[in-house]
Amino acid sequence: MKKKRANGEGSIYYNEKKRLYIGQVVMGYDENGKIKRKSVSGENKTEVRQRMKQIELQIFNGEFIDESSITIYNLAYQMIIDKYNMNEITQNTYETHLCTLKRLKPIYNTPLQQANETQIRAYLQKHLDYSNSIIKKNYQMLKSTFLEAEKRGIINKSPMINIKTPKSKQRREKVRALTVEEQQKLIEVLQTNDIKYSQQMLLSMLTGLRMGEVNALTDRDINLRFKTISVNKTISRGEKGKAILGDVTKTEAGTRVIPITDEIKPLISDCVKYSDGFLFLTSSGGYVTTNQVNMELQRTLKKYDIIDENINGKVSCHSLRHTYATRCIEGGMSAKILQRLLGHKDIQITMNTYCDAFEQFEAEHIQKVNEYMKKQGLTLKENVS
Repeated sequence: MKKKRANGEGSIYYNEKKRLYIGQVVMGYDENGKIKRKSVSGENKTEVRQRMKQIELQIFNGEFIDESSITIYNLAYQMIIDKYNMNEITQNTYETHLCTLKRLKPIYNTPLQQANETQIRAYLQKHLDYSNSIIKKNYQMLKSTFLEAEKRGIINKSPMINIKTPKSKQRREKVRALTVEEQQKLIEVLQTNDIKYSQQMLLSMLTGLRMGEVNALTDRDINLRFKTISVNKTISRGEKGKAILGDVTKTEAGTRVIPITDEIKPLISDCVKYSDGFLFLTSSGGYVTTNQVNMELQRTLKKYDIIDENINGKVSCHSLRHTYATRCIEGGMSAKILQRLLGHKDIQITMNTYCDAFEQFEAEHIQKVNEYMKKQGLTLKENVS
């Protein structure tokens, strides 16, 4: 009877084609009694022996993980934790990644070596009812996980190589700004009625702050003497929908200082006067989420018949920020100044988001210039045939 080789035993040989020394360590036996081996390579025998010794030691200590058993979840979760521990991602991004990983549950227990293109496509196609942003997050996590698996030698080729980002089946409705008339109505309603989160709504509409940034403000962020607001953190929803405080803003450019105008100073002063650290907290002392404010905003808009239903576009909490930006553009503010106030990383984001407002603003000013030129007699005479 042939003697079975013990786990950790191995051999070294030279591969002429690859011009490398190859070492194979016995990992055990499969259900058919066939030897399972782990291969390592190096430019010389000493290098290969060292790598084999590391594997042998891991086997001896029970620390070695068979690569064939590593699942999508195992590697994706490890990547998230590593990035967070290395301070490559913020608390908010960490929570967002965990939510994304949770959505991959239908396939995340699949061993990386067994995953295939057909399976990945089937998963993505089955979830086209998600928004484009959610689909993109799912796709990017899968793509980066398989790419990392390829880099680590767990798989030879990513099954994502021929798969492009799918498009959502959702009907996309653009978030719009309030008209001047709608804004006037909303301001009056918020100031004359007892409406929950009215101060947050007004602040967002009159400063352009994201609602998560508004809800994260503390009295230390407010400087009434120098009339400034320091925007340096945000509140978002965590893995289980719980509100979490991020120690940074949504983007790096989001960390900024904005002015307190004379129009909003009384509102800010009132918020600070009755604050206990954070300007806005729930009745139980917890953080307020954007979703909570948005639900109250929707009730208010409907109850007081504020929205003109003949105008296309979705109205939400983000509309308050859009409203501020639109009024700034209508007032003649440059895109560069608006970019800084809104905390956009790239001016193209500002231009693309508010292109309609900028185009309308430009058209109005061109018309004013044309009228001025005409009054000065600087127009061309018509050709007389």
